[in-house]
Amino acid sequence: MALVHNFFYIYQGFTYKMDESRDVIEKLVQITKIGALGDGEKVRIQALRLVRALRQTSNPLADHIQNEVFSQSFNQSTSSAIRRVKDSGLNSPVPADNETNSELLSVEDPIYLPNGFISSEEIRGPLNLIISERKSTKRLLDAGIIPTSKILFTGPPGVGKTVCAKYLAQKLKVPLLTLDLATIVSSYLGRTGNNVKKALDYAKSRPCVLLLDELDAIAKKRDDSSDVGETKRLVTVMLQELDQWQGDNLLIAATNHYHLLDAAVQRRFDQIVEFKRPKLEELMQVGTALVSGDGLPKAWIYFVASLMEETSYSDFQREINNLRKVLFLEGEAGALEHLKFLMERQCPVDDRQQRKNLALLLVTKGKSSQRTASKITGVSRDTLRSALAAGAQ
Repeated sequence: MALVHNFFYIYQGFTYKMDESRDVIEKLVQITKIGALGDGEKVRIQALRLVRALRQTSNPLADHIQNEVFSQSFNQSTSSAIRRVKDSGLNSPVPADNETNSELLSVEDPIYLPNGFISSEEIRGPLNLIISERKSTKRLLDAGIIPTSKILFTGPPGVGKTVCAKYLAQKLKVPLLTLDLATIVSSYLGRTGNNVKKALDYAKSRPCVLLLDELDAIAKKRDDSSDVGETKRLVTVMLQELDQWQGDNLLIAATNHYHLLDAAVQRRFDQIVEFKRPKLEELMQVGTALVSGDGLPKAWIYFVASLMEETSYSDFQREINNLRKVLFLEGEAGALEHLKFLMERQCPVDDRQQRKNLALLLVTKGKSSQRTASKITGVSRDTLRSALAAGAQ
């Protein structure tokens, strides 16, 4: 916050016409907002932008801010954050929208995967090949083979597209830059295209993995009858940028709606990785990693995974974490009630066969007691014993 106070002290020490200071005031507001969140690194980045804007009009504030802000010492945590960005090659501010002054790219460095990386073999195979390619780029080029530089991740929400982008950046030991294309679409003609160009030019100039999220927001089919022309122009911009993306960095685009993408955009990618909804075994891996050491019975994880097969990793993680909280706060009785609530929501009351199947899975696969399986599913223990006996014959 000391940085913010310095800015207002500097601002009060100079006077200039309001019509000439609008841009400066907007930047000061942005600095104040970021400073209130305690992000010293971003305050310094915004300060650089402010200094540049002031120098364009020969305003004496530029030198004053330069001396006041960039000559002072910072505490250890702030200095560490600044060194971290510098060491990763991000030693200049990320580009910003000219009108709103909001940053176009979010930066994640170092990469943090709180639950590790878990994915199906169908996904892990292509990802490991990409990592191998990036580590052997020179050998491939010497052999006349162009390594993968543009990948398209496609699949429904919550199935791991963003996590996989983080994983690749982590394995390649570079920052992850994310451009959320849905948030930069503007009603002003040409502004969206300019923002895309600025973001990609920045990403080309330093080691990184670039994630273009929500690609369908600006790369839809050009045969849409409701289009007024801007979509066609944006697709053209995206095609040009994809054609120019070559070299050391990896570009990943993600979409939930592959069928909406323009065919020419689809063809620009070296590899397309399709993400599918998770199977029970994959959810069990995620659940086991989530609850490591906190006492949640494996049978309960299996039950939730059985209910939520073919949904999404994110929905499953949410429910497992909710169950952990209930167990911690209300004990086993509360947790069993929560499991019954989940079943009521996912499985119709009158679907007795599905409930019996779930009870059998709990006992045979989840290694649950018949008593617990009966409590959760509502299937009587007599019915359950009969079904188990029939299955054993």
